[in-house]
Amino acid sequence: MRIAHYYIIIIILLSILVILGVKNNKTHTRLDKQNFSISDTLSINQIILENRNLEKITLKRIAQHNYWSLNDSLIANKYSIDLILKTIKEMRVKQPIARAALNNIIKRMAIQNTKVDVFCNGKLEKTYYISGETPDQLGTFMMLKNAIEPYIMHIPGFNGYLSSRFSCKENLWRSKKIFNIRQIDNVQYRIPKSEKNQYILIPNQKINKIYCESFLNQNQILNFHDIINREAFLEIKIIKKTGKHDVLKCIRKKPVNKLKYKEHKYDRERFYAFINNQLMLVQYNQLHSMLINESIKKNVLPWLKINQ
Repeated sequence: MRIAHYYIIIIILLSILVILGVKNNKTHTRLDKQNFSISDTLSINQIILENRNLEKITLKRIAQHNYWSLNDSLIANKYSIDLILKTIKEMRVKQPIARAALNNIIKRMAIQNTKVDVFCNGKLEKTYYISGETPDQLGTFMMLKNAIEPYIMHIPGFNGYLSSRFSCKENLWRSKKIFNIRQIDNVQYRIPKSEKNQYILIPNQKINKIYCESFLNQNQILNFHDIINREAFLEIKIIKKTGKHDVLKCIRKKPVNKLKYKEHKYDRERFYAFINNQLMLVQYNQLHSMLINESIKKNVLPWLKINQ
């Protein structure tokens, strides 16, 4: 009987410990600070991202024209916008951070984080603090404003981390579409080495679908200043609806160092474009829509045969 009583006491004690453990776990479950996602992404009309390096990205939904603006003047990349909206909608708490690692993660987040403000219908809906990824790169450390601690976040079914989707690098958000015709009154071009050497009006729609291949910066190009100071083979003047104007300089690119290009004076596939202190790499085939006569073709693409 004493042995039976002994086992009964042990079972009772274990049951009490389990109940206390469940209650203690509930006290640490803060559902109000775990709700990171926003299901109605159509209501999101502004997202502001800012990091500790003072880099800032402002994305705004321009509903009447069905696009997102970047920092109030550029067009945002549709793919990147769709990706961040999908992330905000689908991200979930994967697991809490182990107590042994919690203090180190909080210290790390205090030094390195991206603050994300999400506005719905003009009102601030949520503020996230996003840090780096977990060692296995299958989760991302995130924390809601005024929460007590961060969590490991993921998207169910996706193997990878999410922090790269909240970058503060402008070029990663910028659409590769070079001209925003919604802001343009008229467009003119001139060929500096031509006989007339004067600006000629061209229809706006001729430049509506011209895209760059990539954006370049001074860190990527050793002879950056040499390139932007070269004479342009084509200039496109953009007169904005505000009355201000910009000039896009099209600059020849030297051929790549390959045997088959050794007789070419210029790269025949790509050229540089420079506007507002931004250097871009553009393919010549992007200009086909505006090469409206043989005279322009001859000056822009001198290596082509007439009528080709």
